[in-house]
Amino acid sequence: MNPWYLFGLEDARRGERGLFIITAASLAALGAVGLWNPHGLNETMNAAFEWVLNYFGWWFMLLGVVLLGFSAFIVFSKYGHVRIGGQDAEPEFGLFSWLAMVFTVGYSGSIIIWGVGEPVSIVADPPPDPAPVAGAPIESLALAFMYIHEVFPGLAMWYPPFALAFGLIIYTRGTDEYKFSAMLKVILDEDGHRGLYWIVDLAALIAIVGGVAAAIGFSAQVFSALLGSAFGLPATAFTYVLFAILGLVFLADVWLGLHKGIQNAARATIVLMLVSFAFLFVVGPTLFILNIGLDAAGVWLDNMFRLSLYTAPTADGNWPQSWTSFWWAWWAAWGLFVGSFVARVSKGRTIRETFVSLVFIPAGLLWVQHSIIGGWVLAPGYIEPVTDALNNGGIPAAIATAVTITPYGAVVGVLFILVIAGYVLTSLDSAVYILSSITLGDETPNARNRAWWGVLLSFLGVMTLELPVFDAMQAFPTVLALPFTLFLLAIAYASYVAAREYYHGELDHERGDAFITSYDPESSDGEDD
Repeated sequence: MNPWYLFGLEDARRGERGLFIITAASLAALGAVGLWNPHGLNETMNAAFEWVLNYFGWWFMLLGVVLLGFSAFIVFSKYGHVRIGGQDAEPEFGLFSWLAMVFTVGYSGSIIIWGVGEPVSIVADPPPDPAPVAGAPIESLALAFMYIHEVFPGLAMWYPPFALAFGLIIYTRGTDEYKFSAMLKVILDEDGHRGLYWIVDLAALIAIVGGVAAAIGFSAQVFSALLGSAFGLPATAFTYVLFAILGLVFLADVWLGLHKGIQNAARATIVLMLVSFAFLFVVGPTLFILNIGLDAAGVWLDNMFRLSLYTAPTADGNWPQSWTSFWWAWWAAWGLFVGSFVARVSKGRTIRETFVSLVFIPAGLLWVQHSIIGGWVLAPGYIEPVTDALNNGGIPAAIATAVTITPYGAVVGVLFILVIAGYVLTSLDSAVYILSSITLGDETPNARNRAWWGVLLSFLGVMTLELPVFDAMQAFPTVLALPFTLFLLAIAYASYVAAREYYHGELDHERGDAFITSYDPESSDGEDD
């Protein structure tokens, strides 16, 4: 038997096998180091994180603004009417399934994890003087930063460029390979640049791995804290059991495929999420949630650009970069596979429809969710014990403490575990689908290769249970996404070129059809004579 068959690489070219081997080996080595020397890995990753923020924090902020402007131009110009997959393409999924997959792949358990962690952290450690918004209560300012980072403009900066690029170049213009590097063919011939193309695909795989591994790692530590503190169970052991169960469900999803596996997992996660936040709104500090949500929305909407570009240039340290630049780097790492996956499930939809499904609809839902979860932990009676837990045990301990002091906390804890598990599953499903597609250059990768990617990502995520500091995982997306940011500008330009060529090609085609239809040889002068 062909030894490559086991890895789903029997039909792959040498370069594609190299992509898989190098990325997988690096991933396995990083996981092994984390298990063997977690303190050393923790110190190394934190040092790299600080270096990137210190020297390149400004770059992530500036790039975000540029990409936001680019997306707005493409979406609201004449190119917004271009249909992904061509003007005759039909939607492959119903509205609910489509929106469910777009939302669950794009936003993950960070809604709960950072929805608690960021506002409480900012209240505990506010921005340096002078304050970015004078006179705003620190609780409202903290929640406003959360809106900036995960509602708007954050999600409009980083996901749409990838979705538009994949939709316009891979599915509408057409290419012979399903790879990130294929988007460069619009502006750069492959001849003489094959090495560059291979490096681009390798950098993309590594960046995706960094973003997804961080999300799985965050989730693993929150599982551990909830199981241990909220339910009094052996935390680490039960977390491994939980991930083993998720692994079995994941393998089932892999074999069921996109339409039966990933689609159904996304639907179930959306329902669980809506039930969880509705329940928390009812049993939590409802009136405070309503009031602070509106007050923070006023701070957010009135100071959106101020908060998005806040760098505190005269203050010591990297306070704004530790938040905004971290978020933008994580968005960039996730944008690689989220954008490509969204384009895949959005075939038959226009560019404008895809933007609405990816930005406007989720923004409304995210604002409600973050208002509920942020108002919950910032409320009097909650903020003090949650802050103490944050200072002593990090964000996972803060979440577990908030759950234990909430009425019907056991129900809230179970719902949170189920929701985060659903997000882990859907994110893992879609990430490995894209990782395998990019590796093989195939829109429908085989299940064996996808399963290997899932095992490797899960291994790296569970390894983070051994890391002594939760914050170390912030370095994964920030450090690994940095080399790929220049490619973002290249694919943005390539998207514009592809949209312009396709639009004018369709326009010329329509004019040609109109000319043929209007020309009737029977009515010519020659025939009349």
